[in-house]
Amino acid sequence: MPIQNGHEIEQLSKVSYDLEEATRDARNSADIEVIKELQQQLREVQEQIQDARGKAINGSGTSTEPLFNAQLRVEECQHELKRVVTNLEAFEDNVTP
Repeated sequence: MPIQNGHEIEQLSKVSYDLEEATRDARNSADIEVIKELQQQLREVQEQIQDARGKAINGSGTSTEPLFNAQLRVEECQHELKRVVTNLEAFEDNVTP
């Protein structure tokens, strides 16, 4: 079923901005558990964005540009958090006797 209005697109776009801010906070906290929880949220939102993009492409006439931008934000957050986890794990390996 196509998206009939831009409400879902607006919500997903807002969530992507919120997750971008949460990513900055998680990076600064260096708490690996918080980061892993945020990574799960990012995966879930990415699936929702992809689903919404599919609906929009299938004929709603709604612009998919905000969804595309939201997906890019989410993907960048995922990459950033992956780097943070890698660095934290490497640091822990070096500190552990």
